[in-house]
Amino acid sequence: MATIRIGETDFFYECRGKGTPLVLIAGYSCDHTFWDAIYDELTQHFQVLIFDNRGIGQTIDETSTISIDSMAQDTMQIVKALDLKRPIILGQSMGGTIAQTIARDYGSDIEKLIILNSSTSINQRTRMVLASLLKLYEEKAAFDTLIEASMPWFFSAQYLADPKNIAAYKEICMNNPYPPSPEILRRQLQALNNFNSHLWVNNIQMPTLVIASEDDIVCLPAESEQLASHIKRAKYLKIAGGHSSPLENPHDLIEAIMTI
Repeated sequence: MATIRIGETDFFYECRGKGTPLVLIAGYSCDHTFWDAIYDELTQHFQVLIFDNRGIGQTIDETSTISIDSMAQDTMQIVKALDLKRPIILGQSMGGTIAQTIARDYGSDIEKLIILNSSTSINQRTRMVLASLLKLYEEKAAFDTLIEASMPWFFSAQYLADPKNIAAYKEICMNNPYPPSPEILRRQLQALNNFNSHLWVNNIQMPTLVIASEDDIVCLPAESEQLASHIKRAKYLKIAGGHSSPLENPHDLIEAIMTI
């Protein structure tokens, strides 16, 4: 683990493995540990970069304006500073909106694109859910209340049917030494709410893999499929599980990634 200085911010990152560079961009509220269940396996096939977005985890930034455009710029500045040549860019959820923006603005600098559980814009139901969960967080709701309100949105019913999965996720959240602040979540959510790629996503030219999760109710599979239909060189795949597929279904996700 290390940090790299980009502008006035020290970005926390890890980069391991050999081969084609693969950049993993986490979604709303998540830091680099979101990829723990797939990271080691992927480093057997790629040179894999994971990092904490601005203001998240160990990348401290509580003052600058955050937008999807600025987070795309952050990502590519890290890529260039580490001299990663023509990487594959993979983004999940909000990270998928960042990945789309990178493909638009830095298309000649990347090899391929993987968009996981994401769409051209966030739907109104999901906006309301994320706003409600943020309000619970801001109002210092009891830990169990917050977790039990959020998990049904991010995991499938089958996954939640096993109490061990619920207990394991609670432990991960409880032991997080760098939880996001309400302020950074508010800024990230505003950036996500402002994103809409519908008018330009059809300009993406590189080979693209769009992956959806069958039981995702945050970003519906139909929304991901529609996104794929607008990208000329896109392939669409579905895997089992809910929105947080890197946590819930790492095996199938890795298999899907390897088809790129």
